Amino acid sequence: MKTSIIKWNFWWSNPDKLNDFEWVERDILKHTISLMESPHIKDIIGVRRSGKTFLMYQIISHLIQAGVKPGEILYLNFDDPEFKEIKKTISMALEIKPEIKYAFLDEIQNVPEWEKDIRVYYDRKEFKQIFVSGSSASLISRDVGKTLTGRHITIPVAPFSFKEFLSKHNVDYGDPFQKEKVAHYLELFLQEGGFPETLSGKVVTKEPILVNTYNDILLRDVVSRFNADSETAKKLAHYLMTNIGNPFSENSIAKTINVHNETVKKYLSMLSEVFLFYYILQFSWKVRVQLKKDMKCYSIDNGLRNAVSFKFSTDSGKLAENTVLAELKRRGKEVYFWKGKKEVDFIVREGDKLTAINVAYTDTPHKRETEGLMEFKEKYSNSELNLITKELEQTEEGINYIPLWKWLLDVKH
Repeated sequence: MKTSIIKWNFWWSNPDKLNDFEWVERDILKHTISLMESPHIKDIIGVRRSGKTFLMYQIISHLIQAGVKPGEILYLNFDDPEFKEIKKTISMALEIKPEIKYAFLDEIQNVPEWEKDIRVYYDRKEFKQIFVSGSSASLISRDVGKTLTGRHITIPVAPFSFKEFLSKHNVDYGDPFQKEKVAHYLELFLQEGGFPETLSGKVVTKEPILVNTYNDILLRDVVSRFNADSETAKKLAHYLMTNIGNPFSENSIAKTINVHNETVKKYLSMLSEVFLFYYILQFSWKVRVQLKKDMKCYSIDNGLRNAVSFKFSTDSGKLAENTVLAELKRRGKEVYFWKGKKEVDFIVREGDKLTAINVAYTDTPHKRETEGLMEFKEKYSNSELNLITKELEQTEEGINYIPLWKWLLDVKH
């Protein structure tokens, strides 16, 4: 165990080695650093291989640059079979480095009832900061919430945003002379997504990495953790990946894959908890009405979806739609869809304010796209209307036409 602790904490002997990593500074980094003004436990959660560990390394690098001594920072990855118990592992680390003041505990969900030990360290103020990470929403489940109520702050991490994707490829989207590059990398982003491991130029082929990531999520995060049936999990996940953006009900899926409704409900929850899918409900001010209607499903990442299911082929509209939903979730928005005589892809609710968004990804949108928005406006008169296009930019009849790249980069139009 002692040898493993020393290997994980290589900055104790060689802090300059942190500079060897070719990482992109995550959008969430500055926000995370600002949260260190609070002593609360920071839980970093997100889908497997989305960059949680590297975010921790970036925070560690920031601390060292800010003057914290390397020996005061402890990192433990509980995917390491040497680390089975939190107390024993930290006790061993303190024997090596008694001066430890910052604790970073990765993949913490592998330790049963980890939150009880963490609460003790927090309540005793044994560390200045405690960061934990995990690839399951159970980190903020009801039981964890009871144990750590008022003691923790959640930091969600998703695969790279388009802005981070451009940064990785050294594209300055603010430079008008690089507009063609922005367009090129947008097409790439729509197809390949933003999982960090697939963005290195050293990768020979990206699809096997994404397939392995998908299998790891199903087998390690769903089947093993929840004691789920492997075949049922695979069938349901494949169905959802193949039907991104299409309305469905628990009953319709149950009939399609030949399982009970309650089984579908349980497995949908599992797949959401490990951040593989986002589900959105049909908009209504009445919650009971929402729950009675169909829902829609979207993938955490286009690349992951394209690697493991029937590809969208030339249907760039579906790819763009999935990308917009993933970005809305990345921004922490409350999202629904709407259906009247026509449809609206996304309704974003911020208090009493509603924003209706259709995604066309063309410069000649079909009239159904504008008709759906206008129909929604008739019912909810104070709503904002946006139509995401490829390059078309204008405002007409109260509808804002916004190029996808500008919307993703939050460039003012």
